[in-house]
This record gives sequence, structure tokens and C-alpha cells, in this order.
Amino acid sequence: MNRSHSYRPLRRPAAAAASGTEKELPPVWDSSEAWGACAKALREYDEDMIRDWKEEIDTLLVFAGLFSAILTAFNIESYKLLQQQPEDTLVSMLAQISGQLNSFSVNPSFVNTTRPTSAASLVPSFEAGAFAVRLNAWWFSALVCSLLAASLGLQVKQWLREYLAGSSSVSRESIRIRQFRHEGLRRWHVPEIILFLPMLLQVALVLFFAGLLDLLWSLHPIVAGVVTAIVAVALLFVGMTSLAPPLYADCPYKSPQSWLLCMLIQYIKRTAIAMASRSYRHIHHPGNDDLLASKLDLPTIMQNKLAGTFRAWLQRVAQSRPFSSWKEREKVLANRTAGTLDDATLASADATFMDDSFLHNVVRPCMSDIEPHAALRCLDRILLRRAPRVIYGLPYWELALDAGDKGTVTLMHLLLDVLHRLNQEVEEDEADEPRRHLLVTMHRLVRAIPGQETSSVGDHSTRALFRRTFEVLSGVINPGPTRSAATTVVRERAFHLMLKLFPRFQAVGPTSIVAFCAYGRRMREDNSPYRFMQACCMVIRASATLAQETMGEASADTSQVPQKPLPYLPEDATPQPASRASTMTLNTEPDAGVPAGEYASIRPSVVLVVQDLEDFFSIPVSRAAECRPTMAMLAECAEAIVALAAQDRHVVSVGLVAALSGMVTDTWVAEGGDPGDASLEGEGGEDEKDEYHGHIARQAVRLLRRMYRLPWLHGDRWR
Repeated sequence: MNRSHSYRPLRRPAAAAASGTEKELPPVWDSSEAWGACAKALREYDEDMIRDWKEEIDTLLVFAGLFSAILTAFNIESYKLLQQQPEDTLVSMLAQISGQLNSFSVNPSFVNTTRPTSAASLVPSFEAGAFAVRLNAWWFSALVCSLLAASLGLQVKQWLREYLAGSSSVSRESIRIRQFRHEGLRRWHVPEIILFLPMLLQVALVLFFAGLLDLLWSLHPIVAGVVTAIVAVALLFVGMTSLAPPLYADCPYKSPQSWLLCMLIQYIKRTAIAMASRSYRHIHHPGNDDLLASKLDLPTIMQNKLAGTFRAWLQRVAQSRPFSSWKEREKVLANRTAGTLDDATLASADATFMDDSFLHNVVRPCMSDIEPHAALRCLDRILLRRAPRVIYGLPYWELALDAGDKGTVTLMHLLLDVLHRLNQEVEEDEADEPRRHLLVTMHRLVRAIPGQETSSVGDHSTRALFRRTFEVLSGVINPGPTRSAATTVVRERAFHLMLKLFPRFQAVGPTSIVAFCAYGRRMREDNSPYRFMQACCMVIRASATLAQETMGEASADTSQVPQKPLPYLPEDATPQPASRASTMTLNTEPDAGVPAGEYASIRPSVVLVVQDLEDFFSIPVSRAAECRPTMAMLAECAEAIVALAAQDRHVVSVGLVAALSGMVTDTWVAEGGDPGDASLEGEGGEDEKDEYHGHIARQAVRLLRRMYRLPWLHGDRWR
């Protein structure tokens, strides 16, 4: 049993503390305190060891007492078979009388006559049979072994008591006495004697079964056959459980007899290692005289086609080492599979408690301390156990119902932790498959995270989770110059997840906005107009939100502020509900102040994105059917531009407003709208949704042209 010890280190001199070097140097022990701490630790170790031995001996004594009592009852009846009983003499005399009566006869000369009987024939000689000798040999030997185990157990307890006697002090002299006794304990093989006690009881049990089967076979074959089968199965189980631990390191059937077999195997292994070492040295140093290697003539053998294999085997065997205890072998093997054992330990701990607080406060910090791929395996086990549904071996979650669900938030943080570590340690394309697997899981889990609209209890934690999600995903789509870029599949999955979360959370940080800018430029180079438009909209919308937070401007609450009629709407038009962005910015005057803080750091990148968007709207190919944005995308883009212009008017150029106006006009006409229809409820769209998006886009463009005082062209009849 291991105990944790807390030691109090010495305080450093005042000069060292004043210089500020106390935290940098390791704790210093005074020699007397160090010896005292050593004595205390060794005493606790000895007490634990002696207590375990005494508990084992007490159990053996109880078993030995019960077994001896049962065995004595059998021996009381069996020893009678070894001596002549008075009943046997009586039976012989009655047999003699019966014989005399049978010899009675009537002759002419005599009325009665009998055969003479000698005195020796009345008391026949006695000799115990072979069966009686075997039976008593079995059972009395078993009784002796059982009593001997009990007697040795009592003696060992006395030895152990004397081992701890007088070692309560923590002086240096007590350490010397303890070490003197400990060396004597090992030299006189006390641990081996303790291991021998249960083996002695096992031998007694086997002897008892042997005598019992011998007795039953002499009485009735059917009963003997049934009992023999049961005993054979039991002995086979004991033999297999004793043989398995030396062969399989993870086998828990460790016992004294299995350790005896392990010692035998270790002895054979030591002999093989010694022979392999000498042979290996002779191969590489032929001048070294060695009788065994000389007789084998190994240099000649090495010339055949198995030379490399044989040499490698010799080297592997020569470099191996035997183990002196179960713990030593387990320690070596545990170090070889440390990562696998770590993730299995954390997954098992979470499965044992199934507590959200334990998962967040214990499992999550431990997972950050293990290898990333091991953490990923552990996380897969946790997700499969905590997911409400598992389909084809994959976890699935329902829509968020509980606003205060902390377990789902913690699971998302665990996924982000592993993904962030993979982003930091990735080399070339090695981590793309693990990252793809994480992103697929995050797509399924994100739907179960309570949104800001429903998360009344954990609103702050949900906002922090969303912000961190965008930060980590930004490292996937924009890894930076020092790290290799992710594959297209991984990058697309990461951006799609950000696009999925963006309507729920837009207050992302500068890192995410820069990643959106880099992704938009890449998509334009790859001729992906839709992805380019989505990235630009996210950049503009997130920049507007960041500028509003940085400049300290609160969003206008249109549900409480009376709405003024827009002067550019037709008098007979029926206003429709606008989106969240439009209600926040359509009635807000643009700010011409100088940006500051985080927004100022990403403003140059935003300006470049706005210029790229203006160039895209201006080129004729953007009007083509295969490249033209949908009305929904244009409505979203127009709303984002209005929101950004309301915060930083100088970022949005007049050319962008003019190009957006032309794009909205062409798209409206291309989708079936009437350019002369100025009403808000026209029937030019394919359905109500397209009509609604067209209305939002045109309303935003009207406001932009009014903000930047752009004149209306003759063709802009829908103004």
C-alpha cells in the first residue's frame, strides 16, 4: 500500500528570499530532517508490508483450522483400517463354531464326532490391506501439512512482531537498525517462507482429494466417477490459473505457486541470456576464447541465409533482462504502453462516476497531460458512453433542450482541447485524419449545445465556448506560416462548422476574423465564388460586431425604440420584419470616429476583403449563372455591409456600394423579379423566401446609397 507523504522543506535564508531566487531553486533539506523523513517513509512502508503479511497469515490460519477439523473426522474412521478390531476376533470365533457344527456326524461306533480345532485358528493373523495403507497415507499426510502450515504461520507472526519492535523513533540509529533487520529478513528468506504457507495448504488439499477418490473408487464406480470429474475440473482450473501469470503479464491470477513457476521461467531465461551473450560476443569478437561458442562454430553458421535473423535474435535475447518481482515486470510493461493505459484510465474513471463536475475538474486536466492521439482515443470512449444515441458505432446527440447542460459544454471543450493540440503538433499531413474525425464529431455535438437564446443559466460559459470554438477552428483553416496547411477536406469541414455556428455567435475575436480573410483569399484563388462570398460576409459581420464592442457602442434595441418610417419606401408598401442585423443598424447613423483596440489590428485585413468583394461584384463573370450569388447570400452580405458602415464608414467604399447595387439588380432580374416593381410584396421571386431575401437586399442597398449619397441611375427603377 502506497502512501503520499508531505514533507516540509527548510526555509531559505533571508538574503535568498530577498533576491527573488527562492522560487527558482529546488527545496533544500537539512540533514537531520532528511534522515527523519527517510525513517518515517521506511517505517510506513514496513508497516504496510507487515500488515499485508499478517492479514494473509490470519486468513490461512482460519482455513487451516477448518480444514484440519474436517480432515480429522475422516482420519478417525480411516486409521481403524490399519489395526485388527475386536469385532474381527468375534467374527472369527463364530465362524469356527459354525464350522464345527457343520462337521457334526453320526457313525455306528460313535454318536457324535467333530474335527479337532487348534488354538491358533481361533485368532487369525492380521495384515492391513494396500487400500487401507494408501488411504491413511493420503489423509494423514494432508493433516500434517495443514497443521504444519498453521504452526509456521504462528511462528512467522512472531517474527514479524519482533521485526517492528523498537522502531518507533525516527533517529538515524533507528534507520540503521531497520536496515539491519531488513537485510536479515531477506537473507533468511522470510518472504519465501510466507509464500510457502498457502502452497502447503494447497498440497494438503490435493492429498485429501486423492484419498477421497481412492475411497470412492473402492465403494462405487458411479459415485467415484462424478466426484473425480468435479475434482479434475477444479484442479485443472487451479493449474491453469497458476500457469497463466508467468506467461501473460496482465493476468491477475497471481499466487505463490504461480510465482514459483515464474521463478523457474526466470531461471531458464537467465541461462538463455547468458548463453546468448557469450555467443553474441563470440560473433563480434572471434578472438575471445569461449568453449560453447567454439564448439558451435558460429562464424561458419553465420554464413547461411539465416545469419541476419539469428544475429538479431541473439542480440534481442542478450539485451533482455529477467524480473525479480511481479511489480518490476508490470512497471516495465506499463511504461511501454503508457499512452494506452492513460486513456483507458481516464475513460474508465469517467464511466465509473458519470459526473459532469468530475469530467470537467479531473478528467479534462488529465487529458491535457497525455499524448494527443491517446487523448483522442480516450475522448472517443467518453463520447460513445455519454452520447444519447449510437448509430453504426458513431455518437449522435439530439437538439439542445436543457439550457443548463454543462456536460455537453465540457465535451465540446474536450474536443477543442485535442484539436488545438493537434494543430500545434501537426507535421505535414500526419494529423489530418484525427482532425477530420474530430471535426465530424463536433458537427454532431454542436447541435446539442444550448444557444445564447436558450442558455439563460450558462450564457457566459456558452459565449466563452463559442468564442474558443472559432479560435481553435481558425488554427485549422489558417495554420500560419510555420505550420503545414490542412488538407482540403479538413479545411472545408472546419469552415463549414464555423459557418454553422456563425448565426448563433458573431462576437468572434481578431484571430478568427484574420482566418476568415485568409480563407476568403484562398477561395477566390481556387475559383470558389460561393465560399468566397460566405467568408467575406463573415469577415464583414464579425468586424462590425468587434468594432461595436471595441468602440463601446451598444446595439440599438428596435423592439423598444419607436420605428421611424423610412423615407425611401413607397407609401403603399407594407413593412416586413427585418433580420437581427437590419434591426440593429438600419436606424443607426454611421460612426466616423477613429477605430481603436482589437478592431484597429484587423482593420487593414478587412479593407482588403472589402476591396476583393468590390472587385468580385464588378467583374462580368460574377453575373454568370454558375458564379452569381443567390439572393439570400446578397441579402446577408448587404446587411453585413450596412452593419460595418454604421460602425466604420470609411472601410466601405463607394465603389462597393455601387457594385453591390448592380449585383442585386442583376440577380433580382435573373431570378424572375421585375426591375420596375418598387413594391415590397411583388411576385417576381420563385417563392416567399426568395421574395423576402430580395426585399432585405434591396432595402439594405437603398440605405447604403442614401448613407453615401449616391445618385440613382435611370436603370435603377426599383429604388
